[in-house]
Amino acid sequence: MSTTFDINHDGYLDINEQLLREVRELGRIISDLNTALLNIPEAIWGDAELIYREEMADWNQIYGRIHEEINEKTMSSIDVHEIYKNGDYQGTRIMLG
Repeated sequence: MSTTFDINHDGYLDINEQLLREVRELGRIISDLNTALLNIPEAIWGDAELIYREEMADWNQIYGRIHEEINEKTMSSIDVHEIYKNGDYQGTRIMLG
């Protein structure tokens, strides 16, 4: 049974930062998409306009939920990293006396 563990602290931080960057990039893409499609409701009529507006609201709501959940998970991951890092420091301090 192993009594040690090894965490690449810098790598762990890099992964969390990359995840946050990708979520922000997705937000920019959604914003660009909304901007590009802003005039579509005026170009269509009848039931199509209502369907389009509903779909646009849906994808924005879905992105909002994804963004919120990933931010929460990333913050939890950062907290876990801090716990491991503090454990490493405490373990080293105890071993070195």
